[in-house]
Amino acid sequence: MAENFTSKTDFTSSFNIDKKYCFRVSLVYLASVLFANFMAQLLPVTVDIPVAYTADMLVWKNFVDSNEILITSLTIIVFLIPSIICIKDSLSILHAKEDIIAAQKVVNLPIKYSLLGILGWILSFIVEVIFCIYAKFTFNINLTYILFSSLIFIVLESIFSFVVSYFVTETVNRRVVLPRLFPEGKVSKIPGVKKFSLNFLFIFFFVTVSVFPIIFILSSFVSVQINNQIPINWNTIKISIILFVSSLTLTIVFMRIFTVPLTKLIEGTEKITKGDYSVKVKNISNDELGVLSDTFNEMAESLKEKEFIRDTFGKVVDPEIRDHLLSGNISLGGENCDVTVMFCDIRGFTSLSENMKPEAVVNLLNQYFTQMGKCISKNHGVINKYIGDAVMAIFGAPVKSENHAFDAYNAALEMKKTLELLNEKFSKEGLNQISFGIGLHSGSVLAGNIGAENRMEYTVIGDTVNTASRIESLCKIYNTDLLISETTLNKICSSKENIDFNFVADAEIRGKTETVKLYSWQ
Repeated sequence: MAENFTSKTDFTSSFNIDKKYCFRVSLVYLASVLFANFMAQLLPVTVDIPVAYTADMLVWKNFVDSNEILITSLTIIVFLIPSIICIKDSLSILHAKEDIIAAQKVVNLPIKYSLLGILGWILSFIVEVIFCIYAKFTFNINLTYILFSSLIFIVLESIFSFVVSYFVTETVNRRVVLPRLFPEGKVSKIPGVKKFSLNFLFIFFFVTVSVFPIIFILSSFVSVQINNQIPINWNTIKISIILFVSSLTLTIVFMRIFTVPLTKLIEGTEKITKGDYSVKVKNISNDELGVLSDTFNEMAESLKEKEFIRDTFGKVVDPEIRDHLLSGNISLGGENCDVTVMFCDIRGFTSLSENMKPEAVVNLLNQYFTQMGKCISKNHGVINKYIGDAVMAIFGAPVKSENHAFDAYNAALEMKKTLELLNEKFSKEGLNQISFGIGLHSGSVLAGNIGAENRMEYTVIGDTVNTASRIESLCKIYNTDLLISETTLNKICSSKENIDFNFVADAEIRGKTETVKLYSWQ
């Protein structure tokens, strides 16, 4: 049966569909369906269906011959109906308002047009039934064998037409049309796409290569016997049934050999997309599917190792810097960026740690850095490095931001609140309480990979960094836990109004000829 493939993620069209090309393709597919129907019309010439060769059949044959023009005209008309539907559908592709709608339609063309081809055969059978009813009342003939014969022919012709048209159009669609329209693939992610399952295609293949030949040969053989009043050879029929059952069994077995491993691979792929790299596909064959399964397992193992390295790397450097480096930006050099630099230092840490065991110092620092890091990351900051008990963070690089100063201020505010909660926890654990000083300064820096070709570090350098560090060191002098330069203050106020700050001092900064106005929170 047909399956409706819908992506679990939104499909965003990264292309502009050539609708005129799709329209021309649809007309070619329509021509393929009509050609398949024409070929199916030749089946009665090559295949005999058992009928009762009676006087009624002669009357019916004479009736059909006398109305050949009318019957032919009606047959053409009924086959024009699905053709008109196909042309209308083709025009809808041409006038589709959205590319995604046109994409859905062109992908569904083979199955839709091939199914519409069957509609013509159904309508033609209805026309024939109407003529049979008319002939019965006019000539009083028995229609049982006539309708049976017609029904068998209609079934065989419609199936033959569908098989030929579907496989021709689907082959062209996969090899020519879809690669042009979707160069990046991801056809299965287009919502509303209908496709036959592999199980259905295998059964259809079985019908085409096994059932059809058996029916053709058997029907012709039996027809000769019935129409010539020769006793039926039931051994031939038994052998045909045995062949049919054997072919069906082998087809099902062959189908399972293919579909079961593929289903497992699909399930494994879905787990990997969700981040489960521990998945393993059981492999018990040495054919191409076995090679594919082994390759899949190797890929999963490789991804697991890479994810472990990625996670470990993210613990050594900030995750944003990690992603920046893993994206391929690992060459030496940098770019000028407007950022806000934060320095945060624990006050009196040396004297604090003198009376603590090294294990306790490490435990305290780990808890402290973990909580401060969360505050920084939450506000789009990046921890550039740890300098002893100090933290250097960047806002606005490597991911650029227009509100980096405001983000840095919010991070500092959350760090203060978090430290209060952390000190309560330290007090309960019998650990010393700690305090810090934070310095914020904004300006231009050179951000990039600094160092040697075999050992580099993503960092920022420039006067802005030095100034931020020296502003932080002044927190002890002015007895505050936050100092913000006037440059940063102006950027904060431009991003957010109604924030009150206290003027602290017009301070002299080592290395700068002019004084820097410093502010703190109110």
